[in-house]
Amino acid sequence: MPAYRSLLFVPGSRADRFGKAVAAGADAVIIDLEDAVLPEDKTRARSETLTWVSNWRGAGLGIRINSPRTAAGCADIAAIAGSAGSQRADFFVVPKVETPVDLEIVREAIGRKVNLIAIIESGRALANVHAIAGEANGGLLFGGVDYSAATGADLNDWDALLTARGLIAAAAGAAGVPAYDVPALAAGDTEALTATTRKAKALGFSGRACIHPDQVPAVNAAFTPSPDELTEARALVEAAQTAGTGAFLHKGKMIDRPVVLAAERLLSRHRSS
Repeated sequence: MPAYRSLLFVPGSRADRFGKAVAAGADAVIIDLEDAVLPEDKTRARSETLTWVSNWRGAGLGIRINSPRTAAGCADIAAIAGSAGSQRADFFVVPKVETPVDLEIVREAIGRKVNLIAIIESGRALANVHAIAGEANGGLLFGGVDYSAATGADLNDWDALLTARGLIAAAAGAAGVPAYDVPALAAGDTEALTATTRKAKALGFSGRACIHPDQVPAVNAAFTPSPDELTEARALVEAAQTAGTGAFLHKGKMIDRPVVLAAERLLSRHRSS
């Protein structure tokens, strides 16, 4: 499964917006059956979403189900398992994951190989994040809003959530899956969005969730390597191939294998984006 720069959420109760979301330029679109849908609308949203997805012929489409610990989540899973058209979705997003068992239940109940992105939204989830990452073959998404509500941390204070972000990025890196940052709630503040997205990238995040189409360009730009970064990465890889040793001197700096691997990863993600 690729690492996406941007994941744009669209309410599952608004089928009229699905096409517009796809056209917004995000690397992936997530149809949301959970928080964005009122309880009385969940049955209709589930049906309309699966009907629309069955006719989907593109790439980069996911569905956020309700928690498998809820009746609505169980209904989502049963409907997906019984829908041949749901196989056109590239991945499923599982909210409020507390342990790896939550993901095992979803995967086994659907009954086929699926890509799952786990949302880390509580202190218990953070305590189990390495084990969860091992089952989340699609990656980890930081559910910062619910995490803040559960722990009392200030969502608007970057430092208050730094430990949580760092642990999520580390667990994703150890498992070899992408980490995605929480969406910014202030849709119109592009300057703040760009600044915090760059910080997330520096921590090791691969992309960020978006809740409004206007956020997509800034997020994509922040996670897109600059021409200078690409040039330097190619030069590092070529120098490593020429050197043929574990460590070598490049532009006055001693370079070893981890630095070369980071350059290779950057180039690989650029090619797949």
